[in-house]
Amino acid sequence: MLARTFEKKIFNSRVTSANTQKSEMWLGYFAGPCLVYMVYYAIAGSYLTQFYTDVLGLSGVFLTMMPIFSKIFDAFTNVVMGRIIDKTRTKQGKARPWVLISGVCMAVTGILLYTVPRSSYAVQIFWIILSYNLFFAFAFTIYNMSHSLMVPLSTRNTKQRDGLAMLNSMGMNMLPGLLVTIILPIMIRAFGVGEDSQGTWIMMMSIISILALPGTILEYYFTKERVTEENISEAGDTRKDVSMAKQLKACLSDPYWLIIMGFTLVYNIFNILSTNSMLYYCNWVLADSVNGGTGLQVLVNAIGQAPLGLGIIVLWPLVKKFGKRRIMMFGFGIGAVGSLIVLLNPGNFGIVLGGLFIKSIGALPTYVMTAQLAESLDHIEWKNGFRADGFSASVYAIIITVTAGIGQSIILGGISAFGYISPASTAEVITQPDAIKTFFSWCFVGIPMIGYVIGSLLMLIFDVEDKMPQIIADITARHKAEAEARGEVYISPEEKAEIEQKELEIKAEEKRIEELKEKCAKKGLNFEEEERKYQEKLAAKKAKEEAKAAKRKKK
Repeated sequence: MLARTFEKKIFNSRVTSANTQKSEMWLGYFAGPCLVYMVYYAIAGSYLTQFYTDVLGLSGVFLTMMPIFSKIFDAFTNVVMGRIIDKTRTKQGKARPWVLISGVCMAVTGILLYTVPRSSYAVQIFWIILSYNLFFAFAFTIYNMSHSLMVPLSTRNTKQRDGLAMLNSMGMNMLPGLLVTIILPIMIRAFGVGEDSQGTWIMMMSIISILALPGTILEYYFTKERVTEENISEAGDTRKDVSMAKQLKACLSDPYWLIIMGFTLVYNIFNILSTNSMLYYCNWVLADSVNGGTGLQVLVNAIGQAPLGLGIIVLWPLVKKFGKRRIMMFGFGIGAVGSLIVLLNPGNFGIVLGGLFIKSIGALPTYVMTAQLAESLDHIEWKNGFRADGFSASVYAIIITVTAGIGQSIILGGISAFGYISPASTAEVITQPDAIKTFFSWCFVGIPMIGYVIGSLLMLIFDVEDKMPQIIADITARHKAEAEARGEVYISPEEKAEIEQKELEIKAEEKRIEELKEKCAKKGLNFEEEERKYQEKLAAKKAKEEAKAAKRKKK
């Protein structure tokens, strides 16, 4: 049924080129994920924790342990979803259809997270468990797993893939985080906390949740699975159905896969802790009230994270010159130094901003992590003769979801253990215990500092990037031999895309001529004369473009 549905022309990708295009890069890999992760950071991150503690007034062992136990179920659904993606056979690929499907799921379940009924404690707990698992274990699992494969399946061209990975990471992390942590604190300050503010929280989070729909639509229509298309021949999809056990063995025996997944685990733990503790750090370490911390949150994100926005301009040429591994080693060292500066001066706002600025410079290389995952998957295919996309997507999604639960539980556990005092209103001034302030400081920058050191050490042995030219050449030769063994002429994804593009251009030209003839008949114009004018304009435009290209070449 899924295959038949996605055969319809309405579901065709708007990307037809063999090479990545600007529309693909900016709409499919940047704008789409940006909207989706804006939703995720807003409704499922630290603000969900604040909603539970400061609006519903909940705390205790249940709230601390619930995210961890939920992630056990989540891990199971990740494995199931990975298998489903592996078995998906459609004209549009195996991951893209699920990106589109996930949009509606996230919008609905995101709203349910905040519509907790004003009822008994037992009813509220039941609603929280149900809505939490529907969002994380069902809706976000579908999106996260399919989205995590978009860069690895986009192309074999490592330079183009690096560019997509950087834009994708920027869309996922920096911009959504920046917008959410600047805009939402201002809105929360206006809406307030406490029981009476729940209605405004529901309205605000419902509007944000709906943004998942345009986000997934953009990502679906402006991406293309060129790697998946390599296995689609005249005989249909020729991919082997590789068992999860076989994929597991291949992944666990591949050192590069273990390294990148290990660092993904470390990175997500410290990133979740830092993100979820940031508002508490601003409110109670740098200030003494929610109102006091709101303005500081804006500055912490606008100034402390500014390099993450501008740095991609510098990062791209550096990666091309020195390689991803070397840039990551150096960058993580800088990130550790910036974190240490903040940790040693937690109450000095000026030094904190300076340290965070340095820390975010060091975080820039994380933009290419998805490209490194793609390289490790290519290495597995080169070594074993099959891809381990489904299992890898499962593990990646498990890491993302489990670390989110661990991070949330650590924050909630610390809040319960170290004597956190919940405010009755946004204006209430509270002097929090020193223990809770220290806890927030270590979550915000202390643990990330340790993570950067670990990441820098792991990059010492992650040298798969240097082997990629030979790996890609060998995989291409293997696909060619397999096609010839089936009695087919091997057509690369690039050649296939060129054929499709030419067909589209022929159809577009036929349509243009048809429309011009209709126009001439209607207005009494001479078709040959109008066609001559059009061709002259086209030739002049082409000559101008060629002259510009020649001028750039001379420079």
